[in-house]
Amino acid sequence: MASAQDDEFEDFDDLEDEAEAGNTGGGSTGGGSTRASSDDEFDDLEDDADDDGDDGDLAGGDFDDDEDPADADDDDDDDEDASEVEAAQAFRERRHVLHNTINGSVGGFHIVDPGSGASAAFRAQLGIEFFFVDGWLTLPDAAPDASTSHSHVGGTLSLSWNPFDFLEFYASIASYANSNEQEDPALFQVLGDTLLGIKAWYRFEDAPILAIGGDLSVGLLNTVGDIGLVGDSTSVGLRANVGLDLRELRDPVPFIARLNLQYWFDNSSALVQAVERARYNALPPSDRRPCPEDMADGNCEEDRHLVTRVERYSLQIDRVDHFRIGLGVEAPITVMQDFTISPIAEWNLDIPVNRQGYSCLDTSVGGVVPTGDDACLRGRNATGGEFDRADAFEQTLTLGVRVLPPLRGLNLFVAVDIGLTGTNTFVRELSGEEPYNVRMGFGFAFDTVPQIEEVEREVIREVAREPEGPPTGRIIGLVVEQGTDTPVPGAIITFTGTDLTAQASDSGGRFTSYQLEAGEHQMAIQHDEYHPGTCAGTIAVGGGDVEVRCELTALPRVGSIRGSVRSETGDAVGGATVNLSGPANRSIITTPDGFFSTRDLQPGTYTARIESENYLIRVESFEVRAREEATPQITLIARPRLSLVRVSGRQIVIRRQVNFATDSSEILADSNALLTEIADVIMRHPEVAVIEIQGHTDNRGGRQHNQDLSQRRAEAVRDWLVSHGIESSRLEARGYGQDTPLVPNITAANRARNRRVQFMIRETNAGN
Repeated sequence: MASAQDDEFEDFDDLEDEAEAGNTGGGSTGGGSTRASSDDEFDDLEDDADDDGDDGDLAGGDFDDDEDPADADDDDDDDEDASEVEAAQAFRERRHVLHNTINGSVGGFHIVDPGSGASAAFRAQLGIEFFFVDGWLTLPDAAPDASTSHSHVGGTLSLSWNPFDFLEFYASIASYANSNEQEDPALFQVLGDTLLGIKAWYRFEDAPILAIGGDLSVGLLNTVGDIGLVGDSTSVGLRANVGLDLRELRDPVPFIARLNLQYWFDNSSALVQAVERARYNALPPSDRRPCPEDMADGNCEEDRHLVTRVERYSLQIDRVDHFRIGLGVEAPITVMQDFTISPIAEWNLDIPVNRQGYSCLDTSVGGVVPTGDDACLRGRNATGGEFDRADAFEQTLTLGVRVLPPLRGLNLFVAVDIGLTGTNTFVRELSGEEPYNVRMGFGFAFDTVPQIEEVEREVIREVAREPEGPPTGRIIGLVVEQGTDTPVPGAIITFTGTDLTAQASDSGGRFTSYQLEAGEHQMAIQHDEYHPGTCAGTIAVGGGDVEVRCELTALPRVGSIRGSVRSETGDAVGGATVNLSGPANRSIITTPDGFFSTRDLQPGTYTARIESENYLIRVESFEVRAREEATPQITLIARPRLSLVRVSGRQIVIRRQVNFATDSSEILADSNALLTEIADVIMRHPEVAVIEIQGHTDNRGGRQHNQDLSQRRAEAVRDWLVSHGIESSRLEARGYGQDTPLVPNITAANRARNRRVQFMIRETNAGN
């Protein structure tokens, strides 16, 4: 639609320009034409004007009189429709840069916007929070050596959805943990507290910058330290929301102000009622002060059973309802195309109301609370008058920024909540306010309605052709290895004696030259794996393409090795014998500085067997590639002074056992040295042809399970030895389970002896 409107407006502009230049007259347009024929109408009008030579009629309104009124109405309707569509799209984009609050509904960080996103929009956001503080929530009876530090870590997942322009559903789920060594246990976990809500709103058409709304939310709390809803603790909130969005002005200003007024019916104290009652019953009866089950029947004179200030904050326990006032401002500033930064500042105040019949035992004297004790929200001063401790009200200032990068819908945010009051005065009715809380996270807004994109008109210009030059042609070449049809990809072709840019052959060895004049053209061809070569192609006098075949001679395809042999301590091992086997066989002696090298090796996998007098034999494999140098770094293990492995009769005896992870075939790292020594002994006794690796267990567990476990452990040992140079044909693995114990399985020590791996010699080169 935008393109059509642009065409119409440009046609009218052309007409006005001609009228001003005196080239138009008062001829009729032949009414009843549609927009599709507007260009022809204007051409006819111009012709009539030229013929008549009357400049004044068109300016005086003859064109308006002659044009079909229906056409004029259609144009006006199209203009109005286009304006409405653009306005609707602009409004949708302004709502799209708003994202979820911490608890789900669209707004700032805590302050809810009266409005929301446009219809069919969906938002998801994940945030984390944390703070660490010393000397806060200090308890008077904490252990002397207990730390007074408090740490808090949590996360919230929030969702919101707009089925209609005026309605939003939102939800959030929060989990957090608090750690404070003054309490036992020191860790308090809240898992999966859920908030569900619905919000409706209205924007005034006559004052689009103003919007009002309201929402209803339900808080579902989980049992302490576990997952499972506690029905009695369900809390409900009713909130009125007002917003002022100056982006809706004719000259937009990037500024949003929000006001929230909420009454929160708080039942979180139900989470700890059973705990406090159990603590009360555990107090010594002789020392227990009265505290009736129903507080309406009298005042409670006992406080030792109540949850502490650490527990109240960690579990967010309040014994009163709240009237919450929130005020926030946001400035979504577009710093560049598709990049918005929104600084946000918010203020929240919770005013406690409706004590729900809770009777607080006031231990203050003249309004002064004993050191370390929790006060009551309402106290008595020295003259007996009652007063509310306003410094215990929970009040915060939030400062942060939300960033919207070029990826449409994505937002990143970071903010800090600063406690203004309620951080140092602790009362039994309130959970308390943290000194600060850092928040950060990211979210994404999914708009299911596609954007209306502007369509650019294609402008066609005629360009005069240049005179044709002499006939030209191209060289279509194929680069192959000499004497074969093997293509050479990546060969660089340079056209000798010209300034033309070099070309490269494709994956099939082919290339196509630029347009070249008739005659012979020489080409130089280079490739890292081939000797440099030349090639020529001749373009015929009449032009046209010519095919050529260019051959390159391959460089020798061999590699080299330069390795080093070191001890476990990093010392060079000189004089060691390195026997290479693979596509080629070599025997090399390491230099005094531990290096060995050899050249002209065929590419492939090589196995190096390294022997030195004072070290265990080491076998290692590595790759040698054509025209590359392999640099293996080999570490030898010193031969132990007291050997743990020896050949004795029909078996290889080991002085220590191979260790596995519990109920597993995973070999523990502390057995690597033992297995390396076993491999060394086997390699030094080539007369031992076949060795049976036996796996044995104790009698704990089922017979079939033990049989399977012993088999897997025997196979794990065999696989380790094969990977370290022992021929697989010399090794057999067999599990015996619990059937062949060395000693009765009656003590832990005996069972440990029965859990073993044995190496039995089944065959020698003599055939025994």
